[in-house]
Amino acid sequence: MGSAMMKKLILGSILASASFLVYAEEIFKLKVRFGPLLESSASDNGSVIQCHFSFHSLYLKGDKTLWAVGANGYGELGLGNTTHQSSWIQIADNVDLAGCSHRTTHIVKNNELWSVGLNNYGQLGIGNTTNQSTFQNTGVTDIKSLEGGYFTSHLIKNDGSVLAAGHNSYGQLGIGATSSKLTYKPVGISNVKKISPGYNNTSYLKNDGTIWSVGQSNHGELGLGGTGTYSSLAQVSTSNVADISSGTHHKALLKNDGSIWIAGLNSDGQLALGHTNSQNYFRNTGISGATDILALSSSTYFIKDNELWASGDNVFGQLGLGDTVDQTTFQNTGVTLEKVFAGYSSIFLEKADKSIWSTGYNNYGGLGLGDTAAYSVFTEVTTLP
Repeated sequence: MGSAMMKKLILGSILASASFLVYAEEIFKLKVRFGPLLESSASDNGSVIQCHFSFHSLYLKGDKTLWAVGANGYGELGLGNTTHQSSWIQIADNVDLAGCSHRTTHIVKNNELWSVGLNNYGQLGIGNTTNQSTFQNTGVTDIKSLEGGYFTSHLIKNDGSVLAAGHNSYGQLGIGATSSKLTYKPVGISNVKKISPGYNNTSYLKNDGTIWSVGQSNHGELGLGGTGTYSSLAQVSTSNVADISSGTHHKALLKNDGSIWIAGLNSDGQLALGHTNSQNYFRNTGISGATDILALSSSTYFIKDNELWASGDNVFGQLGLGDTVDQTTFQNTGVTLEKVFAGYSSIFLEKADKSIWSTGYNNYGGLGLGDTAAYSVFTEVTTLP
């Protein structure tokens, strides 16, 4: 039996278990991966919402209605039930901003943050650890951006302050403590451009192009030169960073000169260095002229000259190469596009004509294609509302 098929069988069995999502260490051991939360397209018709951590997908239409498809086992679609959806369904209206984290959904409407779904560590920020199947008002207002980590939620407010809630056993909230927080707490960092959480860690890209990180770095993914846990924010020895994206146990940086630097776990070739040796410092991949990056679970993507390149884990066909073979160097997918967005081991992209395409993991119908079939090539999402 091939290694790709073996991985499919192992992961398929785990995904069938209702308890696997709660036990983080088992998820780690079996290589189920997650990564960051929110980025939307600028389509006139609507916006794909990046749901890096979850098995559901969101689409925010131009009329401010929010639509969803995929998993709903923890009520994350906000429909008042736990029934999975393989067809797009409206879940909210009057939405100005939306995001996803691990089995949760967050929306901003009327300047207020509302959240729903899994809440085992208080990541909904509503003061308890009870899962919710209808949207709950967090009481937080004036939100500029949202990011979701593994059982965590992170916010940048309009005044530039940073808040976080949820799982914090490794100090990943960046608040100088290791107890989980059931409501949003201030993080002692400012001038933040982007928050990029991984598995039990968080990295911050500041407006000056520096990176600051905190939390667990067992595979060197924080790029700080060591492994283990960093309980307080530490500056990474790099500069001139334009963007950062986190997989579960690796991180990718896009510098202002278009080069791509990468660190962390490399078991599936996600660092695109031609081997599978992990790295605890950020290494130059040799790529130049890149305009966008995305670290997904244990895969990595970049855009150059409107072409999508991919490397790493491909067990679900998420590299879009027409097969399920892992890659240790970047491969040209042959797809031209404008933007790329992450799901759970799945990818959405937007082409120049504003059409949306997807491939990869689809057990709950999260690709938005109207079924739960497996896909290893990009397929147009013609069922969008």
